[in-house]
Amino acid sequence: MNDTIIIIPIRLKASRFPNKPFAKIGDLPMLHYIYKRVSDITDNLLLAICDQEVREYCKEMKLKFIMTDPNHMSGTDRIGEAVRKLEEMKKFKFVINVQGDMPFISANHLKLLKEKLLQFQISTLACPFINIDEAKNSSKVKVTIDQLNYVSNFSRILDSNLKINKNVFHHIGVYAYHKKFLLDFISMPPTQRELDEKLEQLRIIDTSKIGISLIKEEILGVDTKEDLDRVNRLILKNE
Repeated sequence: MNDTIIIIPIRLKASRFPNKPFAKIGDLPMLHYIYKRVSDITDNLLLAICDQEVREYCKEMKLKFIMTDPNHMSGTDRIGEAVRKLEEMKKFKFVINVQGDMPFISANHLKLLKEKLLQFQISTLACPFINIDEAKNSSKVKVTIDQLNYVSNFSRILDSNLKINKNVFHHIGVYAYHKKFLLDFISMPPTQRELDEKLEQLRIIDTSKIGISLIKEEILGVDTKEDLDRVNRLILKNE
């Protein structure tokens, strides 16, 4: 991973779960828990942040961070600003975006993301849905996978013509990029569909192919307080 940096975008004012980065996973705020998990895999990581409260916490706990514009529309735009600002980024060829609400991200997941960059300029992950109810939940993003193993669509609404876990899966919002592609991506204007569905990845699929790896296990993300409770139950069970 010496040619790769992992950046975790953090923002307090998320509309669906305000102050989520400070919600506790185990004994740590979520942002710290994710940071610690990734730091066990590589030292090449930092938080891209925009809030003074987060800055003060990172300084106190000695977490690596960079300040970014609070008005970014997406985590990818925040990461892109961090890449542009960091002089040391010149030594990295690849950038991995790990969301700050994915407590079960692993070294294998990062490996799969990076391997796809041999074929694609950007890659992501997906896993099976637990059941049809989860697939119908608009907070769980759906990804349709082409037979050639790249993404053909993202959506929040389940298309009734598609069968879950056959050609439509649960999208896991982590990405790996060639650095130049990331910088080109953030210079593109958002599309109307991206704005309507609040899915930044829709900006890409009309012009580029996104490689995707299917994994068997769910990387549970924390979109709601119910998700947070589930994560803590699983962590407590496995201790």
